[in-house]
Amino acid sequence: MKTRHSSLLPYRLAALSLAGSLVLSACDVSVSPDGSRSGAQAGPAATGTQAASSASSATPASTPAVQSAGRTGTGTSATGSTSGSRAGSAEVAGALARPAGASPAAQVYQQAGPSVVNITSLAVVRSQFGAGGQGQQAQQTQQTQPRGTGSGFVIDAQGHIVTNNHVVEDAQQLSVTFPDRTTVPATLVGRDPDNDLAVVRVDPNGTDDNGRPLRDRLKPVAMGDSGRITIGEDAIAIGSPLGLQQTVTLGIVSALRQPGEDSGSRQSLDLLGGAVQTDAAINPGNSGGPLFNAGGEVIGVNTAIFSQSGGSIGIGFAIPINVVKRVVPELINRGCYVHPLVGVSALSLSQMGPALKQQLGIPTNQKGLLVQEASAGAAQAGLRAGTQTVNASGGQLRVGGDIVTEIDGRPLAAGGDLRAYIENNKRPGESVALTVVRDGQPRQLTVALSQRPPAEGVSCR
Repeated sequence: MKTRHSSLLPYRLAALSLAGSLVLSACDVSVSPDGSRSGAQAGPAATGTQAASSASSATPASTPAVQSAGRTGTGTSATGSTSGSRAGSAEVAGALARPAGASPAAQVYQQAGPSVVNITSLAVVRSQFGAGGQGQQAQQTQQTQPRGTGSGFVIDAQGHIVTNNHVVEDAQQLSVTFPDRTTVPATLVGRDPDNDLAVVRVDPNGTDDNGRPLRDRLKPVAMGDSGRITIGEDAIAIGSPLGLQQTVTLGIVSALRQPGEDSGSRQSLDLLGGAVQTDAAINPGNSGGPLFNAGGEVIGVNTAIFSQSGGSIGIGFAIPINVVKRVVPELINRGCYVHPLVGVSALSLSQMGPALKQQLGIPTNQKGLLVQEASAGAAQAGLRAGTQTVNASGGQLRVGGDIVTEIDGRPLAAGGDLRAYIENNKRPGESVALTVVRDGQPRQLTVALSQRPPAEGVSCR
């Protein structure tokens, strides 16, 4: 695990441990601009209190017009491509019409609260007793024990529920609890660790303990468009923070973050599609729950916080809903999401000061990504990797490689720019045009994108 030098750490909101402590896994993964990763995730146990905003005392805020659910479009934004298909069925509730003077949180909860569920991961515990001599055989018993809990939301009438990958990845069995406390078994449909998304499913034809059909409890959410989010608009989180089901918190959209964007603490947010930042209180157990706008549309999936203690300090992050609309249909159909790979590992020149650039022979005003390693399509296209290792700023880096300045005519400055463009606009088998600077001269390279191998433990159907 890497040593952190900042007091503010990015925490993945791991599922609430039911053993008594809150297990928070820090996002301690090194990610190159095209999405390849190294390192491990680990984090301290911590506790926190929910800094919830009271829906009954919230002051109504004016919000911009929000596009109705189901619209598709083209283009990109700070939160990913606005193109994409709706996940699951089109049978979703429409955007809310808020009465004058009503609290946005109260209205959203009344209309969309029934769509939000609690997800419990279960471990199968086997034990044996009675082992002995004289030919006696040991008897084995098997039981399930809760391991942790997170949140999720219903997306269609077929029983599909969206949550975070880190809520379900280690589960041997799953259960879903609806707002009326009805608990039923669920199955894992698919997951994508790179986007921290997963889909589980309950049987819509099943019944509860009283024989009532589950389909009556499946209330699909309305999905918004994260490409149309306005900073400052209302943001409402519903979930199970600290195990407290159906908790509502109200805040605003504080910012829209690019993939790999550096924080003030020199940490990067490890989300391929960027993030919706909010000050709505988010705590362990909120993982996988929806972030709504004032119109009752889901604009993100709560996933991480920046925190000193592991509890909410008003800096939370949600996966943009446009990423969900792109990834989830593939999880439902294939069980996995296929990521494109350009084959570039690079260092952003924006992370270098003028003195270091001069030391390396790079113009101080040069922008772009200094290539460290090239593989796959990038290597086949002739991209030149670093040829010499030097010590700089307390670490080692490779120099002599190409500097990638543009992709398909779009300037590259931050380390996340290349990854964001590839993930949100391209698919394996397509090509991109890279503009590079080699020995002071610009060059054009055409790179064919390949398919990144699935993450460990993930299989495609």
